Amino acid sequence: MRLYSMGLPSRIHKTVKVPANWLHETILQIIPGVTAEEEDGRKTFKSTIGWKVGVTLKIWVIPEGEVSSLEFDFSYRRLTFTILIALIAFTALSLILSSFVPFLLILAATPLLIYRISLEVNEFLRKISDTFSGLEVEYYRRKLMEDRARWRSDKRDIVALYRRLCEKHIKMWGSTFTLEYKIREYERQGLTRDEAIRKIAEEEGIF
Repeated sequence: MRLYSMGLPSRIHKTVKVPANWLHETILQIIPGVTAEEEDGRKTFKSTIGWKVGVTLKIWVIPEGEVSSLEFDFSYRRLTFTILIALIAFTALSLILSSFVPFLLILAATPLLIYRISLEVNEFLRKISDTFSGLEVEYYRRKLMEDRARWRSDKRDIVALYRRLCEKHIKMWGSTFTLEYKIREYERQGLTRDEAIRKIAEEEGIF
């Protein structure tokens, strides 16, 4: 899932297939000036995107086992306040000078400022999305290495495991269609058939 958003997003949700502690370290490394704190029992990160008049960002990381949910909250209060002050100031200047030029200048500059902030936000989201995608790949690679080491040390007969899985699926579903589908899915992810069987056996509590 890409995080890109047209315009100025206010709140974005994303699920990342890595544990929360991996995200904590990554967020601290890739977001300049970010600070971390505990809020309602959840890790919260705060930062600013763009200039001082830009966007205030809060990120909540919600652990869900080997998966984490993230909430991105974008606040544009400073940007709104800056634009409002500039409009008032340039309107007053237009009245003082009896000229529409200052007022027209601020009217022209406001969309450009908003556009610039929008570019900053979307570049940030692109970077975050790409980083998290790479993080998921790395986590899957490391976990697969750990799983394979554990499976190699497993002395259980693979034929017996497969037979017990078949018996369970036939009893529950009347066929082994679901079992074979899961095996094929894991094979598509890079596992051998034996590894897929051992993984499914672990997931389904076949010991």
